Amino acid sequence: MVVLLSCTLGAVVGLGGGIIIRPVLDALGHHDVLNIAFLSSTAIVTMAIVSTYKKVKDGTKITVKIAAMISFGAVVGGMFGNLILEYLLTVFASEYTVRLIQTGLTVFFVITAIYFTNSKLQYRIKNEISYPFIGIILGTMAVFLGIGGGPINVPLFCILFGLSVKEATAYSIVVIFFSHTVRIITMGFTVGLLNFDVQYLLFILPAAIIGGFIGSMISKKLSENAVKRAFLATMWGLILFNIYNAVTFVI
Repeated sequence: MVVLLSCTLGAVVGLGGGIIIRPVLDALGHHDVLNIAFLSSTAIVTMAIVSTYKKVKDGTKITVKIAAMISFGAVVGGMFGNLILEYLLTVFASEYTVRLIQTGLTVFFVITAIYFTNSKLQYRIKNEISYPFIGIILGTMAVFLGIGGGPINVPLFCILFGLSVKEATAYSIVVIFFSHTVRIITMGFTVGLLNFDVQYLLFILPAAIIGGFIGSMISKKLSENAVKRAFLATMWGLILFNIYNAVTFVI
């Protein structure tokens, strides 16, 4: 149910679903940090494939060159983000310290995303050399925080490339797919996929597929303002939920 609802909402507002899945699984307390990272990334990648296919089929235009260059950077960033996560887990004695760091940074980036989503700042970057570097930053933060990247991607794409919120959600999901695919591959080499709770994939994969289709159908029917309002409402809800998680970690 967590994955189904998260991926449905993620496909609507371009969040990928991970920003909901990770803190909810943290709160449930059934899995450790690495298992949550693996399970959420698997759900995110599955949803991204379904959602992107549906959006393109429904007529959403994606400039392949821009998406490819940013995604290339996101692939590199995804490797960096996963290495940072695994390094911090070896540095700190308690994984709750790492969860607290993730939660604090997530709240910071979500608040920043809300501010920039409401601002009227807009640039149109024409220097294509910068695209991969933007992707590296997005991929690193998305994978390290385990949030998919949407809260950062959507407002940044609107500001830097002059995209509408709906267009930005499509690009966001493409970038999310590449960064988290690399994360899964990296975790496979460093930890070993069989060391994760792979039995949960029997429930997670179908839920992510269904969520991706439902979310894309809803997104098609919503207006630009409705998608923006849904994005902002989700952001505020996530701030409150992450603050709750942070308090429980400290206590």
